Formats: sequence, C-alpha cells, structure tokens
Amino acid sequence: MWSNLILLHSNDPVGNPLDDAGLEVWQTCQRNIAFGDRRLFPIAESERFYKGYEVFHGFEAYRFLLEVVSGLRSKLFGESEIQAQFRDRFREEKVNESTFALSLLRLRDQILEHTKQIRSKYLTGLGRQTYGSVAESYLQKHKSVTLLGTGKLATSILPYLISKDKEVRLIGRNQTKLNDLQKEFPITTHHWEDYQPGEEAIVIASSFLPFNWDSMIESSSFILDFRETTIKNHNYKNYIPLSQILSDLQETDEQIQSVKMDLQFFLTELTREREEEQIHIMNGWEDLLV
Repeated sequence: MWSNLILLHSNDPVGNPLDDAGLEVWQTCQRNIAFGDRRLFPIAESERFYKGYEVFHGFEAYRFLLEVVSGLRSKLFGESEIQAQFRDRFREEKVNESTFALSLLRLRDQILEHTKQIRSKYLTGLGRQTYGSVAESYLQKHKSVTLLGTGKLATSILPYLISKDKEVRLIGRNQTKLNDLQKEFPITTHHWEDYQPGEEAIVIASSFLPFNWDSMIESSSFILDFRETTIKNHNYKNYIPLSQILSDLQETDEQIQSVKMDLQFFLTELTREREEEQIHIMNGWEDLLV
C-alpha cells in the first residue's frame, strides 16, 4: 500500500530543518522525520541521503517508521511515550490541510494498529518503558524536585512526578508553555532568570542550560541529567548522567536481546503484508490526488 512513501530521517532534532510543501515533518526530542510521496516530492529510489537526512523508500520507510513509533529505536528501548507523540502530531485537525491528508491519516492508523500489536505481544512488562517512570525510580527519596525544560521530554516526565506528590518547580524560557502547564498541573513555574536553585533534586530535561546554571546547581542534593552530553569536571554531590541511566537499565538487557530477535521476524511479516497489498493497489498512496 505504501510503495510511493518516502521518509527522511535525521538524529538531529534541532539543526537542518526541512521546509517543503511536499513533506509533512514530525519532530521529537531525539529525531526529525519527514514524510512524502515520490509523486509530490520527486527523489530517486536509489538516493539514500538528502540534505543530511537518511532516505527510506516504500515498505522500508514503513518499517522504519513502525520501529520508531514502537520505541524500538529509542535510547530507552520500548519506551511508550513516542507512540503518543506520533498520534498527537497526526491528529486529524493537524493534517487535514495537507495535500495527502487522507493518506497520512491512513498511514497513522495503520502504524498505530501495528504498534499496538508489537507492544502487546513483545513489550508488555519489559522493565521501565517511559522516561517518567525512570525519573521517578531515581527520585523516590526526594520530595522537592526542580525540572529544567518545557519540551516533550520534560512534559512526559512531569505527570509522573505529580502522581507521586512531589513538590515540583518547572523552569523554562517559553512563558506560554509555563503558563499552560501551570494551569494543568499543581506546580510552580519560573523563568530561567528568575529562579535560584537550592538543595532540592534537579532533573535536566532540556539541552539548553543558560547563563551559569552549571555552577548554580552545584548545591543540589541530586542531579538527574537526561541530556546527550555529560557534564565533565563537575563538583556535584550525586550526579546521574544519561549514560549511567542507560547502563542501570541493562538489568533487562538479556530479555531485550531475545525480544529484539523475535521482533525482527514479526516486523518482516508485517511489512510483507503491506507489500502484498500492493498487488491490488498499484499506485501506493492511492487516494493521494482524490
């Protein structure tokens, strides 16, 4: 069904954005993905890179997207938050202005259906599968928590902290986001320039640390850092970088490796089913120009 589907992918969620009428862009905290149809965004099937993006074609593109939405390509293997991000990005009201809106909605529904199958069959009970639950596991002894950031990662962690009755301060630079989240959750909010951290626990969920925040958080009792880059030569008391978080989660690694092997076969079968549909629907995104 998706022979004309193209997917462009970059692990850089900030740099080199794509802006083309023939593409629908989805950005997460880990990656940029753009969808298109070869008939609207001509690109040779042999082309594997475009402006710094990996290019996936047809059913290979479908499989790659399925792996991303299922959390199989996330640093936290099997994490479930990416599925909600995909669903929310491609809600009907957000795509109905697209040239190929109906096709996008069908693609969304099919990906979500297959993601549900993957999660229920292979990922149920596979350790901690959300960044929020991981953060909460490290912060059990901390009543007061300062969360740095207002992006997708921070907003996925926030409900877990609230559910455990933490006293949460949210720090960010987007005042609109701060106001919206303060209406939704029982938290206090501060702009970066207006807050002086103390001895409370700190969760870094933003790649943006302005001014002299590196030194300002030295008095914190505990620091959980979800950024790619690790703070070196610091004087922090208890500092947990992302590399250690992922290492701590290796307790389920043997189980994960077994699941990965089974999943490869299952993904191949799902993709083959889509490819067989092409026998009946020769043009791929058949409703594209309807």
